[in-house]
Amino acid sequence: MTINRKDKNKLNENEYIVAVHAWIINSKKEILITQRSLNQNRGGKWEDTHGGLKSGESSIQGMQRELKEELGLEIEEKELRLVKTLKRKNVFRDCYIIYKDISIDSIKFNDNEVMDCKYVSIDEFKEIIKSGESTFTDFSQTIFNYIDINNL
Repeated sequence: MTINRKDKNKLNENEYIVAVHAWIINSKKEILITQRSLNQNRGGKWEDTHGGLKSGESSIQGMQRELKEELGLEIEEKELRLVKTLKRKNVFRDCYIIYKDISIDSIKFNDNEVMDCKYVSIDEFKEIIKSGESTFTDFSQTIFNYIDINNL
């Protein structure tokens, strides 16, 4: 059965959907964040690369597809490091980190979901959240609550 993400609140107690999130961290310990297109829900806000799995996809396949669709990136399975699976209500969220130096110039916005991207330090990211410029309302909602970026 395929469920539209807008219908996730209609799921029964024992029904779930799976979402995937990717955080790309470069050798300077900067995080790649993307800005949602203005025609999207929460347009103009900064966030990680993420999306829901399609029927029959594994978590890794879904993450690779989202990175290709949103950023034009071909990421190999071995580059995806699953660091945490979060469960909130009826959604399991597989959170991946990719340690890779990716040039901003190599990124292509393919699906009109993303209009910009940039690298930021962890402190800059916290400020973006604090200012309300992010889809996250609190730093504790991010994967960085579970890892220490300074020791990566």
